[in-house]
Amino acid sequence: MRKINTTTYKTTVRSISGEVKEVDYGVKDSLATILFHPGLKLNAIDLLKQNKLANKVLESGDELLLEEEEYSRVKAALEVVTGLGKNDVEFVTRILEAETIEVTEK
Repeated sequence: MRKINTTTYKTTVRSISGEVKEVDYGVKDSLATILFHPGLKLNAIDLLKQNKLANKVLESGDELLLEEEEYSRVKAALEVVTGLGKNDVEFVTRILEAETIEVTEK
């Protein structure tokens, strides 16, 4: 399994007028959104799988536990996204460097 920190973090943005302000980066919303990226060319079955995974993301607490198959789908979605910037570094790092955890049955 993989564990991803889904807490919101602060980042800075510059407005058109040049004003710099701090804003929240919604990790859960961003993660759920990339699962539907057009570059994935989802068919109907894959769309439903992605939707189930997106709901799991949105309903998670501060940490998201993913089976390896789910993590592979998240990673594949991230790999088709282009136009990432400095504000996305933490988001990308949390996904690509997600901790591997061992789960044992009781």
